[in-house]
Amino acid sequence: MRKCCSGHKKVLLLTSRVFSNYRHVHNYYGTNNNRISLLERFVRDECKSGRIKKLDDGLKYFDQLILERPLPSTSTFNHVLGSLSKIKCHSDVILLYKKMILVGIKPDVSTINTVINCCCKLGQMSHGFCLLGEITKRGYHPDTITFNTLIKGLCSEEKIDFAFEVFGKMTDTGIQPTAVTCNTIIHGLCRTGEVGLALRLKNDMSRWKCRPDVVSYIVIIDTLCKGDLVDEALVLFSEMLGDFYVVPDVVVYNSLIKGLCNSGRLTEARRIFDEMVGKGISGNMATYKGMIHGFCLHGRWKEATRYFDEMMDREILPDTITFNILIDSHCKDGMTEDAWGLFELMDKLNIQPNQITYSSMMNGLCLAGRLQDAVKLFDSMVHRGLDPNEFNYNVLIDGYCKNRKLDEAVQLFKKMKQNGLQVTTVVYTTLLRGLYRDGRFETAQSLFNEMQSCGQNPNKFTYSTVLNGLCKNGKIGEAIVLFESMKTTGILPDIYMYAILIHGFCQAGKLEDARKLFNKIPKEGLVPNVITYNTMMDSLFHNRMFLEAERLISEMEEKGCLPNSRTYDILIKGFLKRNDTQKALQYLCKMRERKFMPSDSVVSLLVNTFSTDKIKSLEVLQ
Repeated sequence: MRKCCSGHKKVLLLTSRVFSNYRHVHNYYGTNNNRISLLERFVRDECKSGRIKKLDDGLKYFDQLILERPLPSTSTFNHVLGSLSKIKCHSDVILLYKKMILVGIKPDVSTINTVINCCCKLGQMSHGFCLLGEITKRGYHPDTITFNTLIKGLCSEEKIDFAFEVFGKMTDTGIQPTAVTCNTIIHGLCRTGEVGLALRLKNDMSRWKCRPDVVSYIVIIDTLCKGDLVDEALVLFSEMLGDFYVVPDVVVYNSLIKGLCNSGRLTEARRIFDEMVGKGISGNMATYKGMIHGFCLHGRWKEATRYFDEMMDREILPDTITFNILIDSHCKDGMTEDAWGLFELMDKLNIQPNQITYSSMMNGLCLAGRLQDAVKLFDSMVHRGLDPNEFNYNVLIDGYCKNRKLDEAVQLFKKMKQNGLQVTTVVYTTLLRGLYRDGRFETAQSLFNEMQSCGQNPNKFTYSTVLNGLCKNGKIGEAIVLFESMKTTGILPDIYMYAILIHGFCQAGKLEDARKLFNKIPKEGLVPNVITYNTMMDSLFHNRMFLEAERLISEMEEKGCLPNSRTYDILIKGFLKRNDTQKALQYLCKMRERKFMPSDSVVSLLVNTFSTDKIKSLEVLQ
């Protein structure tokens, strides 16, 4: 253990000066059997006041106390250990405990409880249980605090079965658990997904003459909401409201509001919010964040903005996450200027944007066609000392690719690697998509090979991107090889990959191969989507295979696959090609019923086939 340094000597000198004026009167306070020295009283006051803020503070007083004769009481040492435990000097508390025993200070149950708590905080549960044996060995009896501490330690390590055993031992020895004991296990059960057992324990608390409190309810309600069991949470909340001894607080309302918002039950969330306010419970930042996120999540940014304004009016300062939610929502809805206003407001309120904020704002600018503004924002992020992450780079690389600025995208990709960032599968896929779209086939293939050699495993989106790139560049043979090799990597083709290959076959004039692949889809446990049907029907009509195309229309209807505007365009063109004007008009009417408008090329065909008066009489082009 440390010896007194110069700092310790200064404290000793100061303490001795304070005490010297009183020693001629009396050196001790209290009775002969329970005497407390001036030093002990001083140390106790320091501990109780919370003025011990760092390890050296506690060590100074401990070193002074062990020099006192007679030795101070165990209670005084307990104050020092307790103070050091509060500032998380757990290892040092264990060392001081050992030194106490060496200098002849007999620890009591309170001492050992403090040390057990430190062992639990350090994850040394076996040592904690050894100290439980030490209590018995010294002739003491463990108390509620002893068991609560051990149970909490076990629950924090998710050893719930063991915690239950300790709980059973506690009750068997006649020590009554408190609400704190039960709440600790309830919390542990909820963390491990055993919410049913947690509910049972809450209902059984009366067996030990303790009642559920607000914490008992909050933990379970929060877990139910996070598990999408909002109805069950509302039932428990109603029970809570009926409990005369329990008063709900803002925390339980926050859990319900968040659960309802995430489930899309926004009207009920608003009702709970209003009910909370009506009871005089003020919402906090978490409350408003839950409402804002919920409404943004379901595209109702106007209501979200209203709660944001209310939050500001009540002088509740939003955090970065709240701004991120709003900025991202506005950007996705094309409201870039409003998002930018929020971004600037963050600066005025001295709320620091993070990488997520920049990603959302940059993405919004890119979607609005303001690529150069996104680039400036990326540069300003670097100037402000915030290191861009892979998501920031990906947004800008994607922006460059969509604007056909592939050279800039490749340069940024290289810069990303130079800065030591791990290039993720997402970034590789983004750049590959841009390269294939721009016709840079060789560069894309080289990048795909580099990706695999660097240990980045392609995912479904990567394979779809490469398959599409190969097919569009006429490399149908290579696409088939890649398609077949996917199974060896554990990735099974999905319906979109089949659609890509079928389209590739059709474009290459290999209709028979396309038909074989199309017929294989149900055997793989997949269902053709509208894109797949459209591709096949278009190719069949093109090859004047009208009967087979009609069969696909019936099959599509039987399987409940709804046609889109592209489907109707293909059908109208196909039947006009067969000179079956009746069916062409029939599908034109169906198209109008579903509020779809024919493409310009279809309109041109219709005008050339029918008289203008005929078209107008059908009201299909209005």
